[in-house]
Amino acid sequence: MRPNLLRRLVTRTEGFVKGMMFDCRACGQCVLKTTGLVCPMTCPKALRNGPCGGTLDGMCEAAPDRPCVHVRIHGRVVGGEGTDLPPLLPPIDPRLMHTSSYLNYLSGADQPGRVPLPYLDLGCDRKRQPQQTQSKLEAAMKAGEWIVTSEIRSPRSADWSALVKKADQLRGHFHAINATAYLNGRPSLSSPVAAAKVQELGLEAIAQTTCRDHTRTSFVSEAMQNQLAGVYNLLCLTGDYFVGAPAIRQVYDMDSALMLHEARHLRETGVICFTGQEVPVPPRPWLGAAINPFTTPENVPIRRLKQKAAAGADFIQSQVILDVERFAAFMARVCDEGIDRDLFILAGVPVVIGKRALEMLPTVPGVWVPEAAMRRLAAAADMRAEGVAMAVETCEALRAIPGVSGVHLMLFGTDSSAVVEVRERMSA
Repeated sequence: MRPNLLRRLVTRTEGFVKGMMFDCRACGQCVLKTTGLVCPMTCPKALRNGPCGGTLDGMCEAAPDRPCVHVRIHGRVVGGEGTDLPPLLPPIDPRLMHTSSYLNYLSGADQPGRVPLPYLDLGCDRKRQPQQTQSKLEAAMKAGEWIVTSEIRSPRSADWSALVKKADQLRGHFHAINATAYLNGRPSLSSPVAAAKVQELGLEAIAQTTCRDHTRTSFVSEAMQNQLAGVYNLLCLTGDYFVGAPAIRQVYDMDSALMLHEARHLRETGVICFTGQEVPVPPRPWLGAAINPFTTPENVPIRRLKQKAAAGADFIQSQVILDVERFAAFMARVCDEGIDRDLFILAGVPVVIGKRALEMLPTVPGVWVPEAAMRRLAAAADMRAEGVAMAVETCEALRAIPGVSGVHLMLFGTDSSAVVEVRERMSA
């Protein structure tokens, strides 16, 4: 039998059998042995490591009627209590798609996409290490300041006026400002461009990037652009799975842990991990990531947080917190595991100031909204005043939780003066 014919026969037979057994997506670099016989490619985002921050109650963000693939993987590998560090699975090699994983294994062709990546040796008690970057945010964190950050949206046209106005409101109140971009998959100026403008206007900027919108090439290129513009903070997010209009091809060439690993590898070694290319002046960002403390079972976000720390994260901004008691239980586990010695953790606090924003809040992927919080805001005669008061109360409660280094204020509405008011009403 001719080799090509035999190869096609093996590939099709493998695809049929593994498709029936594991819902195989024919990536050609099978990791079922590592993932408890649950195929990560069945994740709608095709994440090799997860779960993403949109997972809630063990269910998938993109398909809410289905269990999250990565929660299943965690359950199969370690059960409901294990908290050991997960392996960091590499991105897939697209050249092997729709080929036989068995033949690729025998030839060794699948090794770059199958064998877990080695974690860098980043040392212990990293919060106590000398300053690593030119980031003012890092300096403030390592000085032990109570950190307060917020965010600003990148313009959807070549017009800075709205951003400049918001920057004027926020200046002097926050340690750093996230420059968000491509909200809901819609075009805008890129985060590096917006972050550079924020920096120019006298605020410390955090460039925010999502796997949904980037290949590995564009991600590293934007990291270089940030460095060139004097933006020394980079927040790596997986990104929401956008199911509405516009119908766009969502990239997910990486997950957020792989983004962190790529950026930290470049920062530490001066070499782009996925190409082996040396960079004479490598970007050295202070690296942030996100975590959803309300993902269940409770060991899943702990393992994911460990993975992001090992991949290279320096700080964390959490998902929205409206249940302080439940978040405190999560942070107790974080401290028990010693993760708080390596990561500065900022708790996400929503500032809800309008009826439409309140209606939107429960629809945001991964956001846990207790009924008591919804009732309180819905019954308020002045929702802006109540939203500000609730945010201030939440911030003060979070300050008392061990392991929390500060808060990240997220505005649900359009009036940026509300987050400034929250900041001014917080204790010093």
